[in-house]
Amino acid sequence: PPMTSTEESSTKAEGDGDSLPVEDKGAQKQSNAFVVACWAVCNVALSVGLVTVNKIIMQKYEFTFVFTLTFCHFVATSMCLELITRMGWFGASVKYLPLDTNFLTAATGVASIAFMNFSLRANSVGFYQITKLCVIPVVLVIDYFSAGKTVSSRVLLSLLLLLAGVGIATVTDVELKTVGLVFAVLAVGSTAQFQIWQGSMQKQYALSPLQMTHSVAVPQALITLVGVITFERHVASHTFSPDLAECWLILVTCFMAIGVNVTSMGLIGKTSPVTFQVVGHAKTCLIITSGFLFFTSEINVQTVKNLAGVCIAVVAMIWYGQLKSQEAAKASLSKADDLKARQPGRPLETVSVNEPGKQGGHDAGERR
Repeated sequence: PPMTSTEESSTKAEGDGDSLPVEDKGAQKQSNAFVVACWAVCNVALSVGLVTVNKIIMQKYEFTFVFTLTFCHFVATSMCLELITRMGWFGASVKYLPLDTNFLTAATGVASIAFMNFSLRANSVGFYQITKLCVIPVVLVIDYFSAGKTVSSRVLLSLLLLLAGVGIATVTDVELKTVGLVFAVLAVGSTAQFQIWQGSMQKQYALSPLQMTHSVAVPQALITLVGVITFERHVASHTFSPDLAECWLILVTCFMAIGVNVTSMGLIGKTSPVTFQVVGHAKTCLIITSGFLFFTSEINVQTVKNLAGVCIAVVAMIWYGQLKSQEAAKASLSKADDLKARQPGRPLETVSVNEPGKQGGHDAGERR
């Protein structure tokens, strides 16, 4: 059957990459690694900044409307990326997911945000941290049953060590409620599925991170607006400060959210949902460490426990990174060997026996 445009572009891309010289392939790998590192660093920095400013807005100015904030973020993302794609900046062009897939993916992303926030409200902070730790195992389970993907025992061990370290560093009190447990299960399931789709949809429909984020931003804004109307009607009665400081801060979070949304798509598209979660836990460790360095005046048992957990998590992350690099190198080598094996052999030269000076394919002068 004829290939779809996506398959043709994928095949062409693979063919172009296979025909590159060894030096060019090495440069391409270094370039990809640099891009992944940039996505990760920008995502961590912007995520930490967004969480910090959101806390200021909610605690200092008592603007505790999560859906409203999220709605503003998606509207800003949609408007900004609409401008970028229409103008063709950064090589972007307008491209969307199929309508039903687009809304399903967007709804799953909004559900992830909503249920995570409901889980935080209904449960203790300790149980909420456990909820976040469960995303990696659920991603692995979904990948196994839906696509037959597996991970090596060493990678699995590094992830278990990472989760143990982050758990030691973040989990304190654990208080479980029935409603909170339901919210936690829904939060973990929707988050895991959304992150899997973030990566698979980009590859399946040949979308860039900018195009993918732009595609789902408008449906996410519309769905979040329903949440605002349903749960936060009293947002109109909020009394803003005379200098409108929270309005300016909300505007700042909108620009940060654009960066977080795009870098999240880029990081998942270039790596995997599991690696994205590892980067997220690295962000948590960074927040704990910076809090210790800048805000802790005395060392107690809890501080030692937190730092011990961070150290374990950092070791696990380094180990995970090395294992993934080794797997990537082996996969690349195996692919190169397969290409060599598939290359047709050079055709044998046929020489006519009646050709002057030649007999049976050998030079007649060589016979005595």
